[in-house]
Amino acid sequence: MIKVHKWGNSLAIRIPSQFAKKLGLQNGSPIELELLDDQMVIKPVRTTPSLDALLSHAKGRKNPHLDYDFGVATGKELI
Repeated sequence: MIKVHKWGNSLAIRIPSQFAKKLGLQNGSPIELELLDDQMVIKPVRTTPSLDALLSHAKGRKNPHLDYDFGVATGKELI
């Protein structure tokens, strides 16, 4: 059970850390707020990460997969 608090002209709630961790929420994460009859539903917005976002987690080089050498083409490979 949590309480609603005043924040400026709006109301705010705090999301418990164990909920945020389970849902993958961080500071600034987008959420969807929906009103269904007399209930409020809060859902995290799931977005597909970009290649740049995924590569930002790679250690070292910007794209570690560019270092692979597959040798000379021997068939009808497309390059």
